[in-house]
Amino acid sequence: DLSRNYINGTIPPEWGSMKLVNISLLGNRLTGSIPKELANITTLKSLVLEFNHMSGTLPPQLGNLPNIERLHLTSNNFSGELPDTFAKLTTLKDFRIGDNHFSGKIPNFIQNWTNLQKLAIQASGLSGPIPRGIASLEKLTDLRISDLNGTEATFPPLNDMTKMKIL
Repeated sequence: DLSRNYINGTIPPEWGSMKLVNISLLGNRLTGSIPKELANITTLKSLVLEFNHMSGTLPPQLGNLPNIERLHLTSNNFSGELPDTFAKLTTLKDFRIGDNHFSGKIPNFIQNWTNLQKLAIQASGLSGPIPRGIASLEKLTDLRISDLNGTEATFPPLNDMTKMKIL
């Protein structure tokens, strides 16, 4: 954990050859993009890069992380669409991408993330509508979606989301 240390610069691609389980760089001054080499860390369960100055598109290779449970990218300058390869991140429990500059719609593939407990998409740059498939995420306890771009849409049915605590 290297959180809140005023670290600047970029994430070293060499970390991709390490057997890390957690990477927490929250609240630093990191710049640049996420090195695609981080996708080589098959042991990685948590990648927390919130509250930095990182930018660029998300590497599609991150969709190959077999054990990732926590992916926090809030409050950076990331852009582009969420890679289609993220559909394979079925071990995700906590996904946060608010306060960024993403484009495109909230992808339908989030319905594949059946282990998801927390989803935060606030001021992410993404457009609606909220996919109807979100209703199949029965383990979700915390759903925060706000400031979507696009036209109005109906709210998806949440009847089966009995574990929901924060909406």
